[in-house]
Amino acid sequence: MPNFNNSEEMQKQYGTAQNLNTRAALHARFSTNPLGWNNWAFQQYGLRPGQSVLELGCGSAGMWQGRAEALQGVKLLLSDFSQGMLDAARENTHGLPGVAYQVIDAQDIPHPGASFDAVIANHMLYHVPDIDKALGEIARVLKPGGTFFATTLGAENMRELHELLRRFYPESGHLRDAFTAAFRLENGADQLRGHFAHVELRRYPDSLHVTRAQPLVDYVLSMVGMEDASEFARHIEGIIAREGAIDIPKDAGMFIAT
Repeated sequence: MPNFNNSEEMQKQYGTAQNLNTRAALHARFSTNPLGWNNWAFQQYGLRPGQSVLELGCGSAGMWQGRAEALQGVKLLLSDFSQGMLDAARENTHGLPGVAYQVIDAQDIPHPGASFDAVIANHMLYHVPDIDKALGEIARVLKPGGTFFATTLGAENMRELHELLRRFYPESGHLRDAFTAAFRLENGADQLRGHFAHVELRRYPDSLHVTRAQPLVDYVLSMVGMEDASEFARHIEGIIAREGAIDIPKDAGMFIAT
């Protein structure tokens, strides 16, 4: 079973944007909430002109594409531990106003205290080896009254997919734990309260209605190393042929800490 907090596995997973893009493509194509995750998350930020914002673990920066008007007057620093990811972010946000880029380890943020009005960490804290240290750094670089936005997943997120996968990848039941257990919707608030006075959780209602097998197979292969996925693919194709689709509830949300 992959250890997603292992530096070698992290580099394999996120050295480039390929795996992340494969996963995002499944959600973009088959999610049932018409608002869309990125639009919902962006609405929560409430960014205003004059603010200075740091995103940790920005990935390929899909959050910011097409938001030139909304970012007018905002100073946005996109960061990631992976130079490959940061290269993809730079390409995807070319032409956006006020955007800078920097390789940053969330456990050691190379900026003075009280530097940012907001810090954002989307679906990444569970990968950080020392989450408490990272949260201390985030609290340090926030200005008084600043806000930390941290998204993550719940323990039951996409459980149906892992049940489908178990027959072909017996360790699937443990895969979710390996991926997100360190910082989830169920345990994130307690960790945040060690550094922030006020913590609020907002959940995003959504599910997947998957009508094509290959995007789901590609999603799985972006995380696990099955030598031969053909039997799994035929199994998924059979379900969709009989039932028309596979429905997979999701559980994701955002902590807002001040």
